[in-house]
Amino acid sequence: MIGTVFDLILLNPMVNILVVLTTVLFGSFGLAIIGFTILVRIATFPLTLRQLNQTRAMQQLQPVVQELQKKYSDPKRRQQELMKAYKEAGVNPLGCIGPMLLQFPILIALFYAIRAVLPQSPEALEGLSGRLYDIAFIQHAVPLEEHFLGMDLRSPNLVMVVLVGLTTWAQMKTTVMYTTDDRMKMQQKMMTWMLPAMLAFFALSFPSGLSLYWTVNSVVGVGFNIVTYGFPLLGIQPLVALRQPKQPPSGDAEQPEPSGDAEPPPGDQKGKKAKAGVATSAQSDRQARTTHGSRSNRNKRPNRRRRS
Repeated sequence: MIGTVFDLILLNPMVNILVVLTTVLFGSFGLAIIGFTILVRIATFPLTLRQLNQTRAMQQLQPVVQELQKKYSDPKRRQQELMKAYKEAGVNPLGCIGPMLLQFPILIALFYAIRAVLPQSPEALEGLSGRLYDIAFIQHAVPLEEHFLGMDLRSPNLVMVVLVGLTTWAQMKTTVMYTTDDRMKMQQKMMTWMLPAMLAFFALSFPSGLSLYWTVNSVVGVGFNIVTYGFPLLGIQPLVALRQPKQPPSGDAEQPEPSGDAEPPPGDQKGKKAKAGVATSAQSDRQARTTHGSRSNRNKRPNRRRRS
């Protein structure tokens, strides 16, 4: 059941696409693999850009994560607070592995597609005819040429093994990592060398056509990294602005209460000055009335004496 779904959804469409691309690209199966790789990367670019956004956001949240890890000793409570911080910052931890997981079924399907499109026996050629769509243009395109730049795409090739390691290393070096944890920096440096070596070792037993796909895929990945992150050594600035993560609000921080000596806001200062001016004016009027009244009383007393 799973094999039938795999053939129907991935393997058979991939076989026919490779046959069509080979016919269009001057009958070269190597150029067809290169064109297929570029088409896959273009189709998955929105997902790749989302992965870059999530990766950068996760790395920029490392100080908050380290603070929460120090603050909460209970694993359950710490995990809840971490998920809360991710949610407030608009970050999905699983969003970083989408394109990576997508590569695995494509690699598996391409491995079988190369073996199917480049048959090595009459029985394999008959099996290929059963995978081709009933279109005359596709039916008459086989068999295909299995050589590209002097190498047999059905067998491993030492040059492609070296290229797999070098291009994977270049892709990891152009990927900008933001972290303040020394331990994570050491792990990233180790992976920069271990992953290319591991993939190069696997390429020793893979068809060189599959190694060609991975090499072109890594070269396109280097180009995407330069477009996204820039290349400071050459003075190249990023061409795509990544979404910055939201800063999670610090719920534990208490707002300081205003003290008696604290200066009021500008609006309150103006109001208090206006009130003080009105009070001073009223006090001056009372003093003027009191002075005027006392003078009037003094002027009336001599007149009373004269009348008496």
